[in-house]
Amino acid sequence: MMRRRHKKSRKGCLECKRRHIKCDETRPRCINCSTAERECPYPATEDGPGTSPAESASPAALDPGSGSGPSSVSPAPLLLPDPDHNPSFPSIPFSDVPPFPHPPQEEVAPLVNMVHAELLHHFLTDADMVYSLAVSMARDIVVAQALREPYLMHQILALSARHLSVVRPHLASFYHNQAIQLQTQALTLFNAIDISNFNISVSHRVPGFVFSAVLGFHALCDVLSYRDPDFPSALERYMAYLRLHRGVYQIMEGHWEEIRETELKPIIEAGIRWFEMDGEGHECDDIRQRASQAGLDEETLKATMKAIGFVQCVFDKRPVAVGRTHILISWGVMIPKPFYDLLESGRPEAMVVLGYYFLALHTCRSVWMIGGAGEYLFELLVGYLGAEWESWLQRPRELMSMLQEEAFLARLARLVNTTTTPPMARYENFTIATPSLAEAARIADIHIAAMDANPLLHAQFPTPASLAAARKFLMRYTASQLGSATPGVLVARERETERAVGFAKWDSPSHREEVKLESGELQDVEGCQREYLDRYVMLAEDAMKRCFGERDCYRLSFVCIDPEYQGRGAGSQLTRRVLDMAATDQLPVYLESTENAVPMYERYGFKAVDSFEMDIPGGLKYREVCMVLEIPVTPQP
Repeated sequence: MMRRRHKKSRKGCLECKRRHIKCDETRPRCINCSTAERECPYPATEDGPGTSPAESASPAALDPGSGSGPSSVSPAPLLLPDPDHNPSFPSIPFSDVPPFPHPPQEEVAPLVNMVHAELLHHFLTDADMVYSLAVSMARDIVVAQALREPYLMHQILALSARHLSVVRPHLASFYHNQAIQLQTQALTLFNAIDISNFNISVSHRVPGFVFSAVLGFHALCDVLSYRDPDFPSALERYMAYLRLHRGVYQIMEGHWEEIRETELKPIIEAGIRWFEMDGEGHECDDIRQRASQAGLDEETLKATMKAIGFVQCVFDKRPVAVGRTHILISWGVMIPKPFYDLLESGRPEAMVVLGYYFLALHTCRSVWMIGGAGEYLFELLVGYLGAEWESWLQRPRELMSMLQEEAFLARLARLVNTTTTPPMARYENFTIATPSLAEAARIADIHIAAMDANPLLHAQFPTPASLAAARKFLMRYTASQLGSATPGVLVARERETERAVGFAKWDSPSHREEVKLESGELQDVEGCQREYLDRYVMLAEDAMKRCFGERDCYRLSFVCIDPEYQGRGAGSQLTRRVLDMAATDQLPVYLESTENAVPMYERYGFKAVDSFEMDIPGGLKYREVCMVLEIPVTPQP
């Protein structure tokens, strides 16, 4: 049989030469070897010896306890399609300050491992991460495209790891390194594709569009996580991000109408609606007036007004509150090119508009990727522009002061467990509902965060690894509860974001929990100190038997609220909902409370009827109070 002819590769890897196939020469691992999961050694050159990821990869690269963190990672240039190899791809100039670091080649992990499976599961199930990026429909499109294109799959895994590095701070170094490695591989794979294939059909451009969106989101997340010491460095980093995000989007130039007819149609049309919006509020009135008098040419002025309008939409909370985040993360590609050029040139007028964008970021500081970035960048900008631009900055500084004061009052209200608004107004911020299966992970996170101050939790799970294992178990356990016909679980969702901020769990004849959490498989979680779990279960069960014997009741097991939302009424609303169900069933309610929560439950009518205590490490005594709320029984006619 005749062998298929191919152009010889002079610089290919040794494995492809041995197999007599054409190597694409991607380093550190070519596509052929990546696909076949083979070692990929390259021949020694005058620049140095060949390398093989298999020779240099270490199990420590996947070990959360290895101690390798972002500080040990060396920056390297971003990898993008080579304009010489792919003339249709635009040349994207990058500054000397990379928007995020890349790991040394020897740290690149194997093609697929169990960590990657965890990251894909997290991307599919964690609502907190995805709502900022897109609605669940868009997430399904992203995953469907990722199953076709490895470069996109690596990028969504990288984004998932980046999110986990934020929400699991005790494993931040591990997940951050995973994010860097996966993003490096995604860019390497993207760099290797022949972009001329995009011209075959519009369907070939769809994964490229999705990749640009997810990559841009991730890159912005990395930029916002930095704390540069001065504004020029921060601006350099931000502009490098803009060049990356806008540059990758240029693949789609001239093809938007075709792409609009693909499965991306709902996303494209939503983007068009955002682009056509203009803010109606008054926060940006001052900068609009000043920009109109700044001597800009007509085209640049129109573009500047458009960029300001997008920022005003964020202040207006349009099109909906959650949509503010979509506009913020898309702002860099939505702004017209003349305004982008104004930013690139460093014009102070454009810098002031950027300051308003930083303010808008600060209004969304509760989003995981934003945090305090908006406030920090704004303060750097104010110091950089100085007194000469004081009049331009007066209004945005006033707005920032107002936002800071609101945040302070909110923190103060939570500390004193009160608010200046009428009591019922507190409950208008939350909706109570049965959680979806996708919220199981969020419920587990809230459980661990809310119980963090409880010394018994740390006696039972004393190490970060055991707490992480407990969280995984709680997620699976909650998912199994939600799979029953009548789960005894409710969540409180913030109306504005629809994010779960708290939950209640209970057991009753109509919502039966087969096995109490502490006496079930939780005992088998790796790292669990069983003596403290077993002792607690025995004392709690004995106390309930003393109080109720065999009588039916509602047993309120947990009311847990994300610490960030405590004191706003979510816990009260959840508790009252369970009490209402108990009243309907005409059954008493029983719970075990820590001592500091007893006064709160007494306000609902609970009475202390018993207690128990146990020794825990550190010479401490842990005590819980058994409380009962008797529900009046209405005689049946």
